[in-house]
Amino acid sequence: MFAALIFFAGCAAPGDGPPPMLRAAAVQTRAGEEAYLAGRAADAVPALAEAVRLHLAAGDLPGAARALLNLALAERAAGDTGAAAATAMRLRDLTPPALQQARQQGAPAESLAGISAGSVWLDVLLALERGDTAAAGALLNAVGEKFPGSSPWPGRLETARAQLALAEGRFAAALTHARAGGAACAAAGDRAEEARARRLAGAARVRLDQWNEARADFLAALKLEESLGGGARMAGDLRQLSAIAEHQGDSAEAQLYSQRAAVIAAALGR
Repeated sequence: MFAALIFFAGCAAPGDGPPPMLRAAAVQTRAGEEAYLAGRAADAVPALAEAVRLHLAAGDLPGAARALLNLALAERAAGDTGAAAATAMRLRDLTPPALQQARQQGAPAESLAGISAGSVWLDVLLALERGDTAAAGALLNAVGEKFPGSSPWPGRLETARAQLALAEGRFAAALTHARAGGAACAAAGDRAEEARARRLAGAARVRLDQWNEARADFLAALKLEESLGGGARMAGDLRQLSAIAEHQGDSAEAQLYSQRAAVIAAALGR
């Protein structure tokens, strides 16, 4: 399932604004964001890789860490799991010195927690994608960060726990984690991850035979994706809604959902 990109700005330098290389990094990050949100993850990768290079060249290790996370998420969404794993390794290696620099710069607690949590979260997502639930569970159990109330990371990690529980067949636990993750993401304004949490909740409810509630969750995910322009993810939600409508005996509604998904998929070339 798609995860949200992070897209934090690089650390600002004293004076009138960030130095030229960090301004250029921000331009590349925006270009990558636009391609990713338009469903062109492969096109986002070169821009995000250049953002990483520019942050490193400018000596901005905290910014480079965030850029590496963005790059790995785009590589993962583009289907290049090998590249995403290699980028995740780069992020693990860079995290300790990035944290040192951020502390010396007087970065707030939320920023410090986000740097370390981002690496763990990425490793969890990649472990789940390769079916290694034991590794994902160990990583999540080891998270000991104290996050500020405004941080997006409690919601993201709770949503990862929902995905883990779903993969392990613990459907009631998956639903509990997904609902908690969705609420935390909504409070932090993380709409893309909130949509993922609602999608996971819907998947758990299907396995629990809670069809009306599943429909409500997928409709909520769809509404959030409409606001983000997440066409590929919208198509997936529409297919799920079609399957639910078919199960509930509403073939006409199921057909309409399928048609909407097909139109989006055709436009995306997939």
